[in-house]
Amino acid sequence: MKPLYAMAFGLILVALGPTGAKPDTFDPMPDPLGWLFVLIGLVSLAAVLDDARIGILRFLGATAMVFSIALVVPAVARWVATDPSLGWTADVPRFSFFAVLCYELSAAALKQKATVAASTFNLSALALLFVLAAPPVAFGGGIEEVGNAGEITAEIVQIVLVVLFFIYGSRPWAGAPVEAEAAGEPGAE
Repeated sequence: MKPLYAMAFGLILVALGPTGAKPDTFDPMPDPLGWLFVLIGLVSLAAVLDDARIGILRFLGATAMVFSIALVVPAVARWVATDPSLGWTADVPRFSFFAVLCYELSAAALKQKATVAASTFNLSALALLFVLAAPPVAFGGGIEEVGNAGEITAEIVQIVLVVLFFIYGSRPWAGAPVEAEAAGEPGAE
């Protein structure tokens, strides 16, 4: 499987999973399973990313997965729901992971002169940085509009990432295996 396709599927489960779940129900499937797909994609994607940031991505991804596992426990989910800053804290590894990943994909695309892809991933990384910064500004500064804008941006950027992962997932700079025919190897028909 192509790494970005696995990540897109995982992000769908993480970001767009069931929204009408009752707070006292235990549903381990969406987030932890989604993070499993994201981390599987990361393993395959590691060959095209900067070695210095693979460890950071692994740490952020594993931390996000641990948080997602904890949040499927109804008591933990209720406790986190008591304070919006706890919810933001639980989301920091997720949005940080995707911000660093977007930066790395942008750099990989730029090396192959795919400037449109590099630009879109750079813009996505900037949007994710805004998502990370909006809650502290909203909570600390009492600027509710920034918090609302951050929530809307978070939803939009996750949908955009799914689309980008499917669009660019078959590119070699995105970790897709090079097909024998495209590589011009003998025996390719």
